[in-house]
Amino acid sequence: MSNEMTGKNGEKLSKMWLAPLIIMIAVVPLITIIHVYDCGLEKNAWFSAGGRLNDFFLYYKALAIRAMGIFALFFLIYLMAFYDRSFLNKRSVVPLVCLGLFGIGSLVSAIFASHTYEAFFGGYEQFEGWLVLFAYIACFLLAFGFLRTVKLVRFILDVVMIAAAVVGILGFFQAIGIDWIQSDWAKMILTPELAGGMDLSKFNIKLNFGKGMSYVTLYNPNYVGSYVALILPYCVFNVICGEKLWRRITASLTSILLVITLLASKSLTGILGVLIAGVVAGILILPKLKKAKIIAISGTAILIGAAVSIVILQPSFFAKLFGEGTENYYIESMTTSENKINITTGSGKKMIAEINTNELKNSIGNIKNIVKLKDDSGKEIKTDQGDDMMSVTVSEEGYEPIRFSQSFRFAEADEYENYKKEYDIFVGNYATSSLKSGLDEETDNGSIPLISVQDGQNIWNFTPVEDDIYIYNSFNRIDTLKDVEKAGFKNKYYFASRRGYIWSRTIPLLTEHLLIGTGPDNFVYAFPNDDYVGKKYMGYENQTITKPHDMYMQIWVQDGLPALLGFLALYVVFLIRAFVLCFSKKKIDAKTEPVYKNVVIVTAAAATGYLIVGFANDSTITVAPVYWCLLGLGYACEGVADTSRL
Repeated sequence: MSNEMTGKNGEKLSKMWLAPLIIMIAVVPLITIIHVYDCGLEKNAWFSAGGRLNDFFLYYKALAIRAMGIFALFFLIYLMAFYDRSFLNKRSVVPLVCLGLFGIGSLVSAIFASHTYEAFFGGYEQFEGWLVLFAYIACFLLAFGFLRTVKLVRFILDVVMIAAAVVGILGFFQAIGIDWIQSDWAKMILTPELAGGMDLSKFNIKLNFGKGMSYVTLYNPNYVGSYVALILPYCVFNVICGEKLWRRITASLTSILLVITLLASKSLTGILGVLIAGVVAGILILPKLKKAKIIAISGTAILIGAAVSIVILQPSFFAKLFGEGTENYYIESMTTSENKINITTGSGKKMIAEINTNELKNSIGNIKNIVKLKDDSGKEIKTDQGDDMMSVTVSEEGYEPIRFSQSFRFAEADEYENYKKEYDIFVGNYATSSLKSGLDEETDNGSIPLISVQDGQNIWNFTPVEDDIYIYNSFNRIDTLKDVEKAGFKNKYYFASRRGYIWSRTIPLLTEHLLIGTGPDNFVYAFPNDDYVGKKYMGYENQTITKPHDMYMQIWVQDGLPALLGFLALYVVFLIRAFVLCFSKKKIDAKTEPVYKNVVIVTAAAATGYLIVGFANDSTITVAPVYWCLLGLGYACEGVADTSRL
C-alpha cells in the first residue's frame, strides 16, 4: 500500500480531511464548559420541582460531536466522489451491515420515543441522542474508508498519544490533590455562559469528588477506567514499536501517567479492562513469540502479578464487587390505593394499613383512630402503642417491627405553595379542598398532615389528598406509590457498588424492547425512578437514575435489541478478523508496512478492554467518540493487511 492516497486528479489526501477524527479523539474528551439549562424532568413527581441545572462536562461535548458528525458526512461524500473508494468491496459488506443495524435500530427507536427531543438531541446527564450516535457512525466510516496509508495511520496514532498525554497530566495532578477545574483561575474558561450575569468571584465550582480522585474532564471517575482501558494499549504499542526515540519516551511517560490516573480514579473495572486487553494482545502476538517463549512467559507472569496486586493493594475489591454483609429489608414493596397503604414485608407477609384520612387531616390524637392494620385475610394485626399515643409498632409474631406515626409538618411559604400545586394535580382545586384550613393566611405558611411508615432508620411519609393517601417524597412532591417490577439480585442489591439494584429494575425492561427501544437518552423515563422503597434502601432517594451502569443493557433498552446485536457484531467481526490475520498460514507480503498488522492487534486489545469495562459502565460521550474512531482505524488497517496476504 502506498504511503499516499490520491484523488482522481492525482492530488494527495490532505490531513485536513481527518479534522473530525482529530477533534473527536483529542478535543472532545477535554471540553469542559458550564451550561445552564432546564432538563424538563420536573414534570415528573420523582424529580425535584423547578430550578435550573449546571452541566460542566457533557452539553458542549455533545455540540462538538454533532458538528463533527456533519463535517464527517460531507467529507465522506466528497472523498468517495473524488478519491479511491476501493474499501467498498465484499469484505466491507459485513461490517457495514452491522453498522447499519445499529444506526437504523437506534433511529427507529428515536422516532418512536415518547420523548423525541431527548431521543435526538440528548437529555439530562447524558446528552447522547441519536444525532450523536450518527456522528459516531460517520466518523467510523471516515476512519474505515480513508485511514489506509502509513502516513495517515501514524499521524492518527500521534494524535492519540498527544491526547492521552494531556489526559494523563490532568489526571496526575488531580491524583496529587491539584484540580485545575475547581481552581479560581479556571472560572473564566469554564463559565462563559455566566459572564456578565453574575459576579464570578461568588461562584464556586464544587464537584462531588474527593481530593486525590482523578476524573480528569470525563465527568465521572468510572469513565476514566473506560478511557484508560481503551487508550493505554496504544501507548504501550508506541513504547514497543515507536519509530523514534522521542515517541518511545513520550509513550512511556504517558503510560505511567495514565496508570496513576487510573489508580487514582479507583475504577476497578478499568483495571480489569486493562488486564484483559493485555491478555488479548498477548494471545494475538503469540505467533511472533514462538521463538521467544521467555518473553511470553514473562508477559503472562506480569499479568498474573498485576491481578494479584489488585487483590493485595485493593482489599475492598471483592467487597465492592459482591457487596458487604447480609442484606435484609423489613419492607420488600409498598403501594398505595385509595386510603390504603399495602405493604409486603421482607419475610413475605402482607400488611394493609387503612388510613382514616379525615382524622389525619383534622386533628392530632390517638393513632389507633387513624391507622388500622390488617393482614391480607382481613385479620387485625397486633401493635404496641407509643406513650405519646401518636405512634404504633407492629408486635405480632412473624412480622417485622414496622412503626406508624402521625404528625403535622410545618411548611414555609415556598414549600407550602409547591404542596398546593401538587395537591391540585390530583384534586384540581386546592382552594376548595378540605385541607385549606391548614393555611396561615397572613404568612402563606401551612401545615401538612403526614402519616409515616418507619422500619428502623428509614422513613416514608404519606399525606392525604381528599379521601385517598399518597406518598410525600423527599422532593416534597405528592405521588402514587406503585409496585415495581424486578428480576434477580434478591438480597444482592449491593452487588458491584449497588449495580445489583439498578440491574434488578432494568432486566424487566429488556423484554419490553426486543425490537424497538425507548429511544436514545430515554432510559431515565423507562427506569422506575418512582421506586421510593428500593431507592430509599439504596441511598438513591434524592438521585435520578439516568443509566443502567451497563453499556449493553443501556443500548438494548434505549435502542432495541437489533441495535445492540449490530453494535456487538461490529466488534466480534473485527476480533475474528484480527485472529485470522495473526494466526493464518498466509503471511503478509514483506513489502507491506508492519504498522497495519500491529494496529490491528492493539485495536483488538483496546476495544476488548473498553467493552469489558462496559459491563459496569455506560456508553458516554466523554469516551465513546474515541472508541468509534479507533475501531474504524482498526478496520482500515485490517483491510490493508488482508489484501497484502500471500
